[in-house]
Amino acid sequence: MNLVERGSHLEILDGLLADGLAGRGRIALVSGGIATGKTELIYGFTESVRDALVLCATGARAEQRLELGVVEQLFYSAALPGDAAARAGALLSSATTTTNQPHGTDADARLVHDLCALLLELSRDRPLVIAVDDVQFADQTSLRVLLHLQRRIRSARIVLLLGEATGASGTGARQAHTVLRDEIVRQPQSRHLRLTPLSQDGVRDLLARHLGTQAAAQLDEPCHALSGGNPLLVHALIEDFVAAGRPVTDHGVSEPVTGDSFAQAVFTCLRRGEPLLLRVAQGVAVLGEFATPAALARLLDLDSRTVQDLSRTMNEAGLMDAGRFRHPVARAAVLRDLDPDDLSSLRLQAARLLHDDGVPAVDVAAHITAAERAPGAWAVPVLRDAATEALVRNDIGRAVACLELARAACQEERESTAITSMLTSVQWLVDPAAAAAHLTQLGTAFDRGVLARRQAWGLVRALVWFGRSEEAAAMLAELDRPDEVDSATATERQVTRQWLVHVQPRLVARDLAVDLERQRLGTLASVAAFGVTPGAIDGAERVLQSSRIGETPLEELIGALQTLNHGDRGDRAGYWCDELLEEARTHRAVTWRAAISDVAATVALRRGDLLSAERLARAALGALPAPSWGVGIGSPLATLVQAATRLGKFEEADAHLRQGVPQAMQQTRYWPQYLLARGQHHLATDRLRAALGDFLAVGELAGEWHLDLPVLLPWRHEAAQVYVRMGKPDRARELVGEQLTMPGATGARIRGVSLRVLASASDPGRRLPMLREAVDLLGGLGDWYELALAFADLSCAYQTLEDFDQARVAARRALRLAKSCHAKLLQEHLQHHRTATGGLDFSDGRDDGESLAPLSAAERRVAGLAALGYTNREISRRLYITVSTVEQHLTRTYRKLNINRRTDLPILANPGPGSGAFPVEAGPGVALPGDRLL
Repeated sequence: MNLVERGSHLEILDGLLADGLAGRGRIALVSGGIATGKTELIYGFTESVRDALVLCATGARAEQRLELGVVEQLFYSAALPGDAAARAGALLSSATTTTNQPHGTDADARLVHDLCALLLELSRDRPLVIAVDDVQFADQTSLRVLLHLQRRIRSARIVLLLGEATGASGTGARQAHTVLRDEIVRQPQSRHLRLTPLSQDGVRDLLARHLGTQAAAQLDEPCHALSGGNPLLVHALIEDFVAAGRPVTDHGVSEPVTGDSFAQAVFTCLRRGEPLLLRVAQGVAVLGEFATPAALARLLDLDSRTVQDLSRTMNEAGLMDAGRFRHPVARAAVLRDLDPDDLSSLRLQAARLLHDDGVPAVDVAAHITAAERAPGAWAVPVLRDAATEALVRNDIGRAVACLELARAACQEERESTAITSMLTSVQWLVDPAAAAAHLTQLGTAFDRGVLARRQAWGLVRALVWFGRSEEAAAMLAELDRPDEVDSATATERQVTRQWLVHVQPRLVARDLAVDLERQRLGTLASVAAFGVTPGAIDGAERVLQSSRIGETPLEELIGALQTLNHGDRGDRAGYWCDELLEEARTHRAVTWRAAISDVAATVALRRGDLLSAERLARAALGALPAPSWGVGIGSPLATLVQAATRLGKFEEADAHLRQGVPQAMQQTRYWPQYLLARGQHHLATDRLRAALGDFLAVGELAGEWHLDLPVLLPWRHEAAQVYVRMGKPDRARELVGEQLTMPGATGARIRGVSLRVLASASDPGRRLPMLREAVDLLGGLGDWYELALAFADLSCAYQTLEDFDQARVAARRALRLAKSCHAKLLQEHLQHHRTATGGLDFSDGRDDGESLAPLSAAERRVAGLAALGYTNREISRRLYITVSTVEQHLTRTYRKLNINRRTDLPILANPGPGSGAFPVEAGPGVALPGDRLL
């Protein structure tokens, strides 16, 4: 027997048995909390009896109305001698009529007397041990028999052993049981044995018997804390631990396991108590930390004294500690038994009760949302406040749940519309497709005049996102009026109009030309039209520095990032993309993460980091399902196509182009962006007419939308490259010439690329100056792919002029840059050029990453700048070191790399922001002079 910490009780019972066998009748009352080992003690004792007749019975709540049910169990639990069995049967049969009479009648009293007499007579032939477990559930007549018997056994050979679970009496038999209990405990021949939960030492002993001493020594403390010393719960923890297969090693064991056995044991304990015990436990499970006796009494419509008594019972049984469940599994087990409708009703009652008590909204809302049922109108402000708090804590799921219930409970149209608008904004953070389900309702609310104008501007952007341009246009016609414009509405209007310029220019094309003429464009359009200005860059930085997820419109944020990117501030754009991506991950804002990954991909592409561009574009597309991208899916797809093409992954690019896109995308700027990418792919795979068709189509749209700005849609130099390949250099020069005179074309990138393309369409003798300037301009941007193209063309120009040394240097740098970019197509072109020109050797056989390995960080920075053609004095100014220090670094670098000339220095392309290998942008007035570079 596993009677841990029950040895002293067994000794007492053995002593009582000895007295009983000697003719000194004894009574033992064994009481204890629920499942504290009472039954096991009684069973263990009766099993050890050898010199007496043992009669056993167990009370049951379900049989309390079955009169004499316990006495009948006693007589039928063992083989009675002689005619005792027949006499017992006759008495029990007569009870069928007797027990129908009121208690206290002569017949009733006679029956009780005769049954006791039969038991006393049996004890004369052989000592009796009469054991009744769970006596608190015995029927009233059986209790009267036991009460009658205990008064007459002082000189009989009888031991009467009764077991009771404290706090578990049935309400119908409580009074009779109390009389019996009180009578017993005052008898001199009786002993009252009180069982308490196991101590920590007892828990360790029990664990050792099943899991070994090593596991017991490490699990005893947490198991005691989880079980409160309740033996049934400890056994359940042992079963869960074994079932989980947790190892026991010399280095320690796993933590205790709370699984199905533990949950079932908790529920079993509560079922063993009186009916209200489980109900109070359910109230505690629902109220959680707010389960005070007063709150429980109000929730369950009970008196406080009853609640306190039952709470004490559960604490004493180890089920709870200070009125709280010891583990969430126990709480879940209690709630799982409740009917779903009853549980929902109880939770809503709890929510209202807590609200009336002034509990914070977020705690009240937790009960409302758990009910999964619309509450009354009283809960609407509570749910709205809780949703706001949830957003502050980055719990978007909780905010959505609160707002959905608030909308269902709201009965006022304007407030319901405001809640729906807020719900749409919150859902947009994680799943735009789910938010789209509310757009029609919000549109109807706008028509009815119950949607606030500030929220209406957000609705316009959402409609455009999903290609519902006609609805957006109708709203714009109504919204875009100067009357009733406050500061918040004015901000939303500005954000929306600036965003539409770059996403759906057709909707604002009529005003775009006027805005362009009056220089009233947003920061990105200003950069595109008028070049980089301190005001535009500073404005973008201010937006990014003050942005907050869920507060700053995503469209405004993307515009600021694109301003930096198109304004040749790729290093700053990359920095902010990293910062915002981390914030989006922290806030679990999936839509933000997808959109910012898309911008980050375009930034990486413009910096020649093709692998990062491909990775980020894939991440953007993977973050959201295609339906949630709406018309915006064209942006990451275009970047992915461009990156795959430059990486030489033509089949992958073809597969991306075969992916379906929304028809409505053709009305947005994402379509010309997509056409440019497709045209570049056609050009790379020698489909010249298809490429030219795509580029010219972009030109038509750019003119139609008054968005013919080369920084945004550089279709001219793309088409010019096709004309060069077609043998039409005049048309190519015409297009590039136009581009160089257009607004925004003075920027380093546009001018550098334009000059490179213009040189390819010009006579050989005129190419060199243009290509040198292109190298100077592109070298300061950190776009190593475009710089590689410029170096490649420069090598060809020198080759044509038979300046083979300079051709070799330029080609070598082009090849190294192409390798660093992983631009497979460009590498193949350069290798083909080497073969076609009679084997011009421009390869030194070194891998740049390996060759730079021996260098320190400072030496890498100096070597990187020197490789790009900076003089020692220029390097000293840029790195804030002395010229002498530069010379020392270069001397050590030559020795480590085993080279003799500056032109043999390897180029490490696009090291990434902050690496310091060499600059990622050139400031105003800093160039890479061609005569010094080569």
